Amino acid sequence: MGILDSVKRAFSKPAAAERPAARPIRPEPAEIKVPEVAAAELMAELHAKNGNAPLLLDCREPYERRQSYIPNSTHIVMREIPARLGELAREADIVVYCAHGNRSYGVAGYLLENGYRARSLRGGIAAWQAQGGQTTR
Repeated sequence: MGILDSVKRAFSKPAAAERPAARPIRPEPAEIKVPEVAAAELMAELHAKNGNAPLLLDCREPYERRQSYIPNSTHIVMREIPARLGELAREADIVVYCAHGNRSYGVAGYLLENGYRARSLRGGIAAWQAQGGQTTR
């Protein structure tokens, strides 16, 4: 075998038997569309006396909650949600809120992926307060 044969083999495609098997292409998982609720809509739901009030879940950090929070809300910090899923009732209609709606959108998506009914408060507690929503310190 000469040098020419070595160069040919180095730059040629491997034979079919030598090629690694092609991996099956996995489809991308469907993106979950997280439902959002406006502050005014949520206020109306909470004031309706039909017994179907949603569970409010505050996913902010403790220092944020000390500043203000929506009364009767449950507080579970975003990073603790996976470990504390068992504390949330699967049949509950959960509305997640944070400061401006970004973290709550992600948490609501996570809850949806895990079989919960969840929505995100659009604009977070800032929108809630701007619409005149009651908060507690």
